[in-house]
Amino acid sequence: MFKSHAVRSCVELHEIELNRFFATWEAFRASGTALPPTDDPSYRSSDHLGGHVLRSARNYLTWIGECVGRPVVGLDSDTDVISVARRGRSFADDVLAAWRRHLATLEDAELAPAVYTARWGDPYDIEQMLEHAIVHPMRHRIQLERLMARQG
Repeated sequence: MFKSHAVRSCVELHEIELNRFFATWEAFRASGTALPPTDDPSYRSSDHLGGHVLRSARNYLTWIGECVGRPVVGLDSDTDVISVARRGRSFADDVLAAWRRHLATLEDAELAPAVYTARWGDPYDIEQMLEHAIVHPMRHRIQLERLMARQG
């Protein structure tokens, strides 16, 4: 049972978007479509990209836990994107279950106005980070869909 309807909605939207990304990522890998050349290390390979998105889903949750003083425990802390990508579905399922488990206690009063520094240096309140976590796999899914459509 969630204490906040807003958080519950964000968790549910994150589940939808991470699962949609995962399905598209698997289709992308099966299609043989190439990623465009770039210096971005997240795009070295499809496994790098998948691991990046899955690891980020975990990292958004752990960041929120740190900010509200309830550290996330019992979650795989592997930082190697290839290793994370190889675990794929099981890693995603564990992260999604942890989102429900750890964010159910988050209250509306914790969403804002307090602002924290994201791990990449930008200021975010908790609600903004929840929204960022929803959009992140969505953006990468759309990128992969466009690449496959161009090839197809």
